[in-house]
Amino acid sequence: MIKVKNSLKKLVSIILLFVMLFSMLGAFTNTTKADSYRYTYDGNIDTNAYPGFKERLDAIKTAHPNWNLIIMDTGLDWNQVILAESSITGGGSPYSLIQGKSGAWICSTCGSRSYDNGSWYHASEATIRYYMDPRNWLDPNSSSILQFLQTGWIETSNDDVYNAIKGTFLDWDGLGWDNAVAINNASRNNNANPLYVVARILQEQGVNGSGTYRMYSDGVYYYNIFNIGATGNGSGNIIANALAKAKAKGWDSLEKSIEGGIQFLYGEYINQKQNTIYLNKFDVEDYGGLYSHQYMQNIEAPKNEASILYSKIKDTGLLNQGLTFVIPVFRNMPVAASASPSTMGETRPKNIRIKAGHSDINVRESRNTSSRIVTTIKNSDVIVLSVERYGDGWHKIVLVDGTIGYIYFDTSYFEEIDDITNCSESVIVIGNDVNLRSGPGSSHTAITTLTYGQQMTRIDNSGRYNIEGTTWDRVRLSDGTQGFVSRTYLQLASESNNIFTIKAEGGLYLRRTPAGDAIRILSDGTQVTRTEIGTEQINGHYWDKVTTPDGAIGYVARTYLRDKNGDQATDNDKPHTAQTKTYKDDVYNIIQGEPKITVETLKDTYGENIKITKEDGSEVQEGEIGTGFIVTIDEKEYVIVKKGDATGDGKINSADLLKTQKHLLKNVDLTDTIYYTAADATGDGKINSADLLKIQKYLLNVSEINL
Repeated sequence: MIKVKNSLKKLVSIILLFVMLFSMLGAFTNTTKADSYRYTYDGNIDTNAYPGFKERLDAIKTAHPNWNLIIMDTGLDWNQVILAESSITGGGSPYSLIQGKSGAWICSTCGSRSYDNGSWYHASEATIRYYMDPRNWLDPNSSSILQFLQTGWIETSNDDVYNAIKGTFLDWDGLGWDNAVAINNASRNNNANPLYVVARILQEQGVNGSGTYRMYSDGVYYYNIFNIGATGNGSGNIIANALAKAKAKGWDSLEKSIEGGIQFLYGEYINQKQNTIYLNKFDVEDYGGLYSHQYMQNIEAPKNEASILYSKIKDTGLLNQGLTFVIPVFRNMPVAASASPSTMGETRPKNIRIKAGHSDINVRESRNTSSRIVTTIKNSDVIVLSVERYGDGWHKIVLVDGTIGYIYFDTSYFEEIDDITNCSESVIVIGNDVNLRSGPGSSHTAITTLTYGQQMTRIDNSGRYNIEGTTWDRVRLSDGTQGFVSRTYLQLASESNNIFTIKAEGGLYLRRTPAGDAIRILSDGTQVTRTEIGTEQINGHYWDKVTTPDGAIGYVARTYLRDKNGDQATDNDKPHTAQTKTYKDDVYNIIQGEPKITVETLKDTYGENIKITKEDGSEVQEGEIGTGFIVTIDEKEYVIVKKGDATGDGKINSADLLKTQKHLLKNVDLTDTIYYTAADATGDGKINSADLLKIQKYLLNVSEINL
């Protein structure tokens, strides 16, 4: 009963806190706006607030005087929009995915982690900026501008629609004319642009149709021509979900699927003011919410679908009619349009060396032969680690002493060699959100984020890379990806009591919640790390939280877990808690720590003989510590900076949000104080609305604040 009461009290407190935060943060996150402000472009726009738009809009009006241009003032901060679009959906998948790209196009945090059918990856922030920046797509002579076309009804004949679908799967079996009439009638009934509807169908299905176009079940064909509800991992799962949606809607004919699909598309998106292809993808219209209400995850879909639509409209002679375009603008955009991501190659460790007979090769400060020489590579005996490789032939390299620089990879005197390894040990991650980096040291690119309990193979434990007092080990993930992890966050699997093996013929479902929806099937014999032990039975089972070797998190029935001896798992051997990160800066004499840092975690890291005092000089023997506390290590004093603790009371709560907000409102100035670093929860060196959002999410148990 006590547990129930405490849980209820905590829930009520969180709800009240959320209500308060929602109100308080409105000025910074733009979450309380009613909707965008839209007005007709008449040649006037604030060029200081919205640089680079006027010249593009004027060029469009010159090329197409009949077009009507609507400015959509979103009222949103550009950087906050990019931050939100870069995040993960409630279903655990990113808002924006990309296919067929590599290097800088891919999010360095998610790295090689794939989504959907396994060929899609989380788009990088640079990619999102590039595709979301309207200035990149306002060429009046390019098809890309059609992603801003307002998609209401325009008078289109059945012949026009038939010509648009001719040669596609919609024209097979002699049904092309009937399908054209069905599309045109359904479009007219729902105030939809029929050519936009055709473009959307071809974007979803392709020219030849996909597995969701027509699906056979129990003697009946079902159709899901717009792929509504067609989500999941793997084609089988996607088709199954598409079929379930088609059955539920009664789409047992193509005509019904067209009519129902258009009703869904226009009811759920177009009539919610997301009335362009761009707005279908990027939910920056606050009418009903922000960011999460998007029709597709494919970040290239607006550009690709616009190309299809352009050809259809041009072929029908409608291109120079009075079309209406909605152009979104954002606050605080950069002066220049966002550039396309570079063609950077691999970002992962690879060993290279000087060929025999060569010596004293210069290592440069930057990718330029005129830049400063930071050191030289003496001969082929020097271990050289390449951590990033660029399309222009330059490599970012690291030497064993931690020196970082750039070399030009001339094959006349450089060569790739096998990875330098010395072991093959099974290890697990014992920290939350630990970065796998391309090189040894926290300054190197994060390839992906590792999950607490994730298993991998350590292939170099030599300790050759000891950077600023931290030893970095080289590891290989289950998918073959290599990188470096601080040894602090690794534990030998043989020393852990949390490793279990799945024992279930035919496999076992990994579930999102105890006895909840299935995420995937774990094969018989799969090793998992148990991170939480279930305390109550649901549907006749105790449900333990586990992490898979590739970092997926979910719940399994304890009945099917076997320990190292082959015995069924019990509720003994409580899992270890994740280690709290700290960082000691001997230049500025500060120690930064994550929110859960305590006296005990500091002593575990820096030894039992350290002394911790408050600012008033009183000694702290145990428990929480806060920003401003003093730690004495070997007679040297360091000031504690606890991330998120802007008030210095050791707790992270609404008071920290309020103090951070006051700094943004210039009611309080945290500049040049340790509290500025504490309030900078994102760690980007500045305080803005992103830090408020980060602290808010931490308080609501949505995400962690990490170093």
